[in-house]
Amino acid sequence: MKYSYHWLKELSGTKKPADRVADLLMRHAFEVETVESYAHHLENIVTGEVLSVEPHPDADRLRIAQVEIGKYTVRQIVCGAPNLEAGQKVALALPGAVLPNGAVIKESEIRGVRSEGMLCSEKELGLSENHEGIAVLHEEAPIGAELAKYIGLQDTILDVKILADRGSDALSYEGLAREIAALDGHAPQFTEARAKPLKTPAYNRAPKVHILDKKECRRYVGLYFKDIVIGESPFWMKTRLLVSGLRPVNNIVDITNYMMLLTGQPLHAFDADQLSGGIEIRFAKKGERLELLTGDKKILSTQDLVIADTKKVLALAGVMGGKHSGVTKETTNIFLEIANFDGATIRRTRIRHGLSTDASYRFERNLDSNLPTEVAREVAALIHALTGGKLMGARDEYLERRKERKIELALSRVECVLGVKVPIFEVVQYLALQGLTVKKVNGKDALFVHIPTRRPDLRDEWDLIEEIGRMRGYDKILAAAPELPFLAGAVHEKKYFERHTKELLAHSGFAEIMTYSFYGVTDMDAFGLSHTQHIEIANPLNPDQTHLRRNLLPSLLAKVKENIRHTESFRLFEWASVFEKSKTSEVRESKVLALASVSREKGSREFTRLKGSLETLFEGIGVRDISFVSHVVPTAGDEWHRTQSADIMVQGKKLGTIGTLMPFIMKYLGVTSGVAVALIDTEILRESVQTEKLFTPLPKFPFAVRDISLVFSGRQKSQAVVELMQEVGAPLLRRAELFDIFERDGERNLAFHLSFGADERTLTSQEMDEAFNRIVVAIKERLDGKLHQ
Repeated sequence: MKYSYHWLKELSGTKKPADRVADLLMRHAFEVETVESYAHHLENIVTGEVLSVEPHPDADRLRIAQVEIGKYTVRQIVCGAPNLEAGQKVALALPGAVLPNGAVIKESEIRGVRSEGMLCSEKELGLSENHEGIAVLHEEAPIGAELAKYIGLQDTILDVKILADRGSDALSYEGLAREIAALDGHAPQFTEARAKPLKTPAYNRAPKVHILDKKECRRYVGLYFKDIVIGESPFWMKTRLLVSGLRPVNNIVDITNYMMLLTGQPLHAFDADQLSGGIEIRFAKKGERLELLTGDKKILSTQDLVIADTKKVLALAGVMGGKHSGVTKETTNIFLEIANFDGATIRRTRIRHGLSTDASYRFERNLDSNLPTEVAREVAALIHALTGGKLMGARDEYLERRKERKIELALSRVECVLGVKVPIFEVVQYLALQGLTVKKVNGKDALFVHIPTRRPDLRDEWDLIEEIGRMRGYDKILAAAPELPFLAGAVHEKKYFERHTKELLAHSGFAEIMTYSFYGVTDMDAFGLSHTQHIEIANPLNPDQTHLRRNLLPSLLAKVKENIRHTESFRLFEWASVFEKSKTSEVRESKVLALASVSREKGSREFTRLKGSLETLFEGIGVRDISFVSHVVPTAGDEWHRTQSADIMVQGKKLGTIGTLMPFIMKYLGVTSGVAVALIDTEILRESVQTEKLFTPLPKFPFAVRDISLVFSGRQKSQAVVELMQEVGAPLLRRAELFDIFERDGERNLAFHLSFGADERTLTSQEMDEAFNRIVVAIKERLDGKLHQ
């Protein structure tokens, strides 16, 4: 949040300069991201007094003003503003000034009359959208002063990152000022001049409020004002909004934004004349619609909390109001909402509709439910003072009042946790500076600490000890080695196996990826995955992450699609969790290894490459007796190609699947070939590792290698051919290795390297011929294959 240094200084009473305040916050656990000066664009713009106004001799709509900007210094200005009058205090841009819209002011002649600058409107000064006339300053404005300094825009902005646990109090000027004062060692000084609160009239004319679910709306305060006059806000309010990053709109909207910045409590004003009956806080009905203040039209969900009257929805609770019930120039009566909503509910609504507002940002951090009544008293006085509105009634509905909590703090534990001895008087001082009431526990070396409702982050004594350490300053706690025995950690078997497998894959040229554990309906539809078999997330991050994944392929192939555009050849893998519903509707999590081998080279055989890589991996981790079994006809919607995929089997169990993908998925990737993938069950893989090492001595006698090229009609599987050759060629056939596949005219050619040998002697040509011929005959008789001529 962006904070004005001058406003913080006024509220906190600190005398430190801006850079020292930033350093103070940084040293006590508040992250100050930037410290920047403000109002560079108002240089060479000064205050002046209009001494006289005369008509232009050559233009009916222009007039000539003499403007004093200092003792004996008068500038002649040609101006066409209809509200220009003698005696006004005005903002004069001198030659050389650069306005917020980029316009450079120069001395010039206008219809024959010299003009030595320009009188500026509020829009030209960047203060509001009002450009109907020049900006008229307060009659007591000094002459010749720098405008930025006079109206409070010569400032320093501190951009402070407020962590979520402090969002309930520090996400406001009063909250951060209270923190600065505490770190400075004194109480805050909320010295702003505020009118006395107005009393509610005896007859309450405010619309009745009904909270249908008080767990979602813990408190709802509504104020009804009559005879409001919509207009411009005073300069002091506009400048405070501007330096805080908000744009002034009109007095009512500006007051709600001002109070939100000051106290952290969002407010929303409805045009009371647009309401029908009472106010309801409820969940939306299916199919209800709402046009927001921005003009966006939303179809509401039954999980959206809304503000409604008896006929229509008025606003998305805690997020944004509706267009047709908003405040306009014609509004004369308003109903002001000051509420407290459940943070999780607001967050779900905001994410569901892709919205982000200052109000929702604060409500998501679970504000103090007692804050609305405190804000109501102040805002009622402010509305009366700035708009003339009369408070005609108020409503306050709530489930229960939040009460202060009491925590017992053992003083011995403070030293134990922080590692330094903190005197009791310092402990009491630090906690008291934070606005906590501290009392000694009778008969114990402990304190009772009363926690105000604005500090929900202080839940137990550990939080109090952290607060003491933070207030004291972590930089004052000397570094010291803990007096604890150091024990060597045991190697976790599963983690070691995962790391070892990943290292082997990396050595084989695979790059590891890490993706989110969710995907959306679009991904499920793209891969033909059933919606009902997935676990839906109650509070998704965005519309593309609505379900826990039960398949790694969408995540893996999204990265393939991303990389295939600019990389010729690559290999990816991911070791990650998938989630499934068990028969008892419980969530079952398991680890899966997904691999992809990709090449855009013409004629590349990625299936064979990936299969070879897997065989190397299995051998490296000690998994033996692997076989690849062709798929039977897959079920409808299956992502695997019907004829180019296989189950990976080990010891009678299905270890995983390897293959190419169905054409509709290849179309999604933007390719027709060159992609092969595999999914491996990592638990079965780990259980299949054989720790017993098998030693085979190196052969004493050389092997003889012969090549064989076989022709088959149809799509003969190479695995079946290898198994038959090993059966018939034994014991002399030691290895059969496929090295080429060629297909044409419905025939498939398979070429193999055949290695023959014996442990006790060198084979003769006759022995090799006999084994070779047995293989040829068996291939012909049992697989209807023949030698390639």
